[in-house]
Amino acid sequence: MQNRIWGREHLLASLRRAMEQDRVSHAYLFVGAKGAGKRMLADAFAKALQCRQGGTEPCGECDSCRAMQAHQHPDCIYVQGEKKTLGVEEIRAQIGETVYLKQYRYRYKIYIIPEADTMTVQAQNALLKTLEEPPKQVIFLLLAENERAFLPTILSRTVVMKLPPLPQQTVERYLMEEKDFSPQEAALYGSYAQGSIGKALELSESETFSQMRQEILAFLMRLPQMAKAEVLEYAKELEKYKSDTRFLEMIYLWYRDVLTVKLLRQPTYLIQKDKQEEIFAAAAQQSAADAARKAKAVRAAGQALAQNGNFRLSMEVMLMALKENQSL
Repeated sequence: MQNRIWGREHLLASLRRAMEQDRVSHAYLFVGAKGAGKRMLADAFAKALQCRQGGTEPCGECDSCRAMQAHQHPDCIYVQGEKKTLGVEEIRAQIGETVYLKQYRYRYKIYIIPEADTMTVQAQNALLKTLEEPPKQVIFLLLAENERAFLPTILSRTVVMKLPPLPQQTVERYLMEEKDFSPQEAALYGSYAQGSIGKALELSESETFSQMRQEILAFLMRLPQMAKAEVLEYAKELEKYKSDTRFLEMIYLWYRDVLTVKLLRQPTYLIQKDKQEEIFAAAAQQSAADAARKAKAVRAAGQALAQNGNFRLSMEVMLMALKENQSL
């Protein structure tokens, strides 16, 4: 666990204490959104547990550490499913048939289940039998996005460690210090990352995200000159993003930046600094109250979609609200 895992210092400290006091549990459940660092934390913990040096930090040099780094450790088993769910047969084959066999040569036999919340009820019940009477040297590390997907009996037999979203400032500092992002790039991707370093990195490498953003911002810039009928027609174009509603966050952040300019009259706190000139131009065309109202309309559209509202209708209502300027 010597590698820095940003924003998870309290969890690392808890795991280190368990190792120091020889009170390592037989099962842990790491819960957090995609990109929260669950896999990184589990791998670091497993590496430290198996290290030949026997401390709370992996040495990085012993045969165990090298095997972990090469993803070829014989006593660290990753449980994988072939479908969208982990079924009972997969749990039995990958865990049940091997769990009582002695480990090859290291201190523990560690099972890491990356998408444990996809286990079916039958699979969870099969795992539960092992969790109730686990072999002494076996440790389970379950990784999940949804804690509520588990049976209460599974939760009661695991140490639940939650990885909440990180502060945006932490994500930005990581991007700048570890990945050499400029402050402007870090602010941009950090704002879309929703507290996930992994998501920020994914977005920075995504051509789809970049193309979507350019298209959405281009629409917002020409919106004041568009006729209402043309704006309504754009609701149909948005249907291509029906399964990827990140475009709503892009629209929301645009009006957030416009409102920032209206209130502060300077660019220091802009998120989308690469569009500074365009944002100032948009701010000159509307009042602060309008910008706030439009940001609220975007949030309302997102809430409607979350409640299974009609996509086309929700977009039309939102776009009409964005088109209107009530006062300057």
